[in-house]
Parts: sequence; C-alpha cells; structure tokens
Amino acid sequence: MAALGALAAFAWPRLEKQANGEEPVTDKVAPRGMIAFFAGGACPPGWVPAEEVEGRLVVAVTEPSAVSVKVGAPLADREDRTHTHAVSGKVTLSSKDVVAFDGSNKDGAAAGVYSVAGTASAETTGLPFVQVRACARP
Repeated sequence: MAALGALAAFAWPRLEKQANGEEPVTDKVAPRGMIAFFAGGACPPGWVPAEEVEGRLVVAVTEPSAVSVKVGAPLADREDRTHTHAVSGKVTLSSKDVVAFDGSNKDGAAAGVYSVAGTASAETTGLPFVQVRACARP
C-alpha cells in the first residue's frame, strides 16, 4: 500500500503536467498497463485510449480470474440508462364479515395471504456523473 501512495504522490502531479503539455512525457512516470482517467478529450502523449473501459463502471476485483470480465453493454455518450426491478411480496387480508345484497363475499377480499409479483416501471438512476477520458499506458 505504501508503494501505491508513493506512486500517487509522485506520479499524479507529473501526469497532469504531461497531459496539459507542461512537461515532456517520460516512460518512467507510470507503469505499463496502468489505466487513468483524464479531463479533456485526448490522452496525454505516450498513452492510448482504454477502449475496454469506455462507457463502463470500473470495479476493483480480488480474484485474477475476474479481471477484464465485462457485463452488459457500455453506456453511450450522456446516457442515463433506464432499468427495472422485479417486485414481489405478500399481502395478508384479515377476516371481515361482509354481507351484500346477493350473499356473502367469497372471492376478491377473502381472508388469507396473497402473493403479489410484477415489475416496476422503467426509470433512470438520476445520478450525477461526469464523463472523462480513460487512457492506458501501453
């Protein structure tokens, strides 16, 4: 963990200066295979677009076999994708005596436990987000 802290303290200010063209690019600042996010539309010199993460939520994993696993389609530019949720539950109706003109109620409101299930209407998350450029150090 100390190595990561040292890399962050040393590398990030230099990467930012390189991305802004304020400092020449060197191969010693970031390790090969590193992916970083940059404001602006282009990767800094010496970096390439990290297309495998574009439009995706990046999740850290602990198992090597889970690295590079992709789920679903990437989000498009400014997309806040709609989604639904399955809904299920039980409703308990207590016993009530109801007498109608033509007899007692033996159907819809009969006492008992009823299962309900369905799908919620499609909605977006509404979460605020910012789009950045994902770049990889080849």
